[in-house]
Amino acid sequence: MLFSTVLVWLLVALAFVVALPALWLFALGFWPDKVAVLRRGAAAGLWKSFGLGLGPLVLTVILISVLSKVPKLGVLAVLLGGFLIAWGLLGAAGLAAVVGESLWPQAEPWRQMKQGGLTLVCCSLLPLVGWAVLLPSLAVLGWGLQMRAWWSRKPVLEMTIPEGSDSP
Repeated sequence: MLFSTVLVWLLVALAFVVALPALWLFALGFWPDKVAVLRRGAAAGLWKSFGLGLGPLVLTVILISVLSKVPKLGVLAVLLGGFLIAWGLLGAAGLAAVVGESLWPQAEPWRQMKQGGLTLVCCSLLPLVGWAVLLPSLAVLGWGLQMRAWWSRKPVLEMTIPEGSDSP
């Protein structure tokens, strides 16, 4: 194997280590309510979310396969595939938050997200099992968490009005 090939794969792995926790922190910064719903879904059960994520996976594979066979739509297939994978990995922010909350319960939410995300990504770097099983499973689980977040009807923040206040 050439040194340049090894360097390319090392840089790809480094990009995942930096990009995924950064994506999850970005989501926490811009959509804290959405991440709270994703966190609640991940804490409720991962198998149900994984099962829900298999539907979008099958539809995505079929859609990308059809689009890639049509002349001049290959670029659209690549863009759509990239968008859907990013959407699934964005949904995995809920799992990163749950892992961070479980391992570091006293830390601030952003630190929990960062450290939980780094834990998940470092586990994904494990040769073969991490690359072929865990990383794709994170995307499928993220799709399921996104689907659960769409169907969630519970309010994210429940406000209580203190006694004796004049607020209605």
